[in-house]
This record gives sequence, structure tokens and C-alpha cells, in this order.
Amino acid sequence: MIVKFNWDFDHYLEEDVPAAMEYIKAHTQPVDGKLVAVGHSMGGILLYSMLSRYGSEGRDPGLAAVVTLASALDYTSSKSALMSLLPLADPTRALNVPFVPLGAILTAAYPFTSRPPYVLSRLNHMISAGDMMHPDLLKKLVFNNFCTVPAKLLLQLASALRERGLCDRSETFFYKDHINKISIPVLAIAGDRDAICPPEAVQETANLIPENLVNYRLFGEPDGPHYAHYDLVGGRLAVDEVYPCVIEFLSVHDQK
Repeated sequence: MIVKFNWDFDHYLEEDVPAAMEYIKAHTQPVDGKLVAVGHSMGGILLYSMLSRYGSEGRDPGLAAVVTLASALDYTSSKSALMSLLPLADPTRALNVPFVPLGAILTAAYPFTSRPPYVLSRLNHMISAGDMMHPDLLKKLVFNNFCTVPAKLLLQLASALRERGLCDRSETFFYKDHINKISIPVLAIAGDRDAICPPEAVQETANLIPENLVNYRLFGEPDGPHYAHYDLVGGRLAVDEVYPCVIEFLSVHDQK
């Protein structure tokens, strides 16, 4: 089979997210017809973008509450490690590169992150802070969680690293410009050592949401433990610290 990597962020937003929501509604049949949603990283960006789009159109998103973890619509004011990849965007577009084998790259790099001389050990710290994640889980994450990614998807996400933040494929709709029009409560969670989506980026997006609808939580202490990008969902302490916070928030807003 020949796989065509011809989809972008808006395909997820306009097709996959609505399809997933309809599937869940059909199987759970909520009394009020509304769901609650939790999104990590790009999952949270999708939820923000959905709320922004629906808010701009005056439509009901069909959600009672949303939790985002390590997600933002604009990374320009933060020191995100992703900024170092931005110079690659224009050559990728000019050369019409169809995809990036991210999974194969990380799998090949892993031995150099986990054994002497640890020349790429910084990659591990971008995923997990210190020993927050069990080594076996970290290894499974690297080998199984990443795959080949369409260049169109990465190029659209790269707009979040530029002025005005993430935009649609037409580059005319900027999602953060309309996030203030949402009408449902949001819990925005950040990790103190997240190099991919730093707390500053998470908080900046949260600050655009009406104050009465948003809660911002930062996990991690000055003297540790610390939370990097994936520790919020897979770290040793996530089940005791992060998950209860998420469940409590959603329980308050999910009455039906």
C-alpha cells in the first residue's frame, strides 16, 4: 500500500474531532448532549482551536468543559525548544517534502540519549524531567508513540511559532484572536520544566480566555519534583497530583 501524507491540522479539526465526538455521544448518550474533553499537547491545541472557531461563529461546541495539558496557541513569547526548528520550515515547503519520519528519527536517536556518551540526552529531558517517568515507559513512549508525520501538518503547526500564533491552512483565521469568545470553562495545565510548551506559553493562551471561565495550574516545585512535556500524563506522580485535579474540575462541570 502507498500511503499519501496529505493532511494537515485543519483536517484533524474539521473531520476527526467531530467524528470522534459523535462516536462517543452515540455510545454514552449524555442527557444534555454534551461531552467533557481532555487534550494533551496537540490534543489541547485542537480543543482550543475548536472553541475558537465555534466561538467566532456563535456555535455550540457540544462540550461542557475542557482540560488542556501542555498546550498553547502561540509560542512566540516563550523559549520553546521548537523555535530551533523554525528555520527548517521554509526549505521543507520549498522542496515540497511530503512527510517527516519522526518516529524513525527518534528511534534511531534513542541509543545516543540513554547510553554514554549521552550526546543527545537533551532529547530525553524534553520528554521527561529527571527520573519523573519510569525508564521502561520512556523507552516505550519513544519507540511506539511517534510515527511518520505529514509535512503539511508540521508546517501548519509551525505557524504557532510565528507572530499572531496558530492559523488555519488559508492563513487568514488566527485561532488566538477568537479564543476570548468561548463560553465554557477551561482548565489549562502546564509543567514547570516543559521545554516544548513552556508555562509562559500556556499561561498566555489562558490569559486570553474570559477570567470567569479559565483556571490555570502549574505543576512542579522549585526544589522538585519537576514536570516536563509528557510527565503531565505519564510521570510517576501524575496519577496522584495531575489526574485528581483534572477529575475534580470535570466533575464540577459535568452534571449530566
